[in-house]
Amino acid sequence: MSITWKSLAILGVSVGLTGLWIGNAPADDEAVFPMPRGKALVNECGSCHTAYAPGLLPARSWRKMLSELDNHFGEDVSVQEPVRLALLKDHEDMAADGAFADMRMRRIAGSVPANAAPQRITDTAFFKFMHDEVPKSFWRRKAIGTPANCIACHPRANAGHYGEREVRIPK
Repeated sequence: MSITWKSLAILGVSVGLTGLWIGNAPADDEAVFPMPRGKALVNECGSCHTAYAPGLLPARSWRKMLSELDNHFGEDVSVQEPVRLALLKDHEDMAADGAFADMRMRRIAGSVPANAAPQRITDTAFFKFMHDEVPKSFWRRKAIGTPANCIACHPRANAGHYGEREVRIPK
């Protein structure tokens, strides 16, 4: 059997593409959550705070939250009904127990009692487990301010990326 330059080139391209595919796959410690494709989430929600990934809460939490926008943590953040309905659909589909949930997200949903609809991601068992090693003093740092300020330490949180390798804790 003779090896030609053409077969070597094909082999090289195949190995290179496989390496690229593997290199771009999320690592086990890279928490990546799907995010709605439209701009409504970032424009409406992300204009005031981190645009949280819907997979961080079960659908019932998002339904409750999006039905009470006139009193969203003490603020009236009401939006036009078509925008609210689009946000609701995306959040229900991408919720921890939604149509697009993977096994990791279903574990998040399973950690929330069936009769509960938490409004704060920071109140969930998943958040507490993932942040149990973070000293309380870090949350009081001026650049962080609150555990809900995900983007302070997770620079790509608005894109659904919460991986440990990307964490940058401000001083």
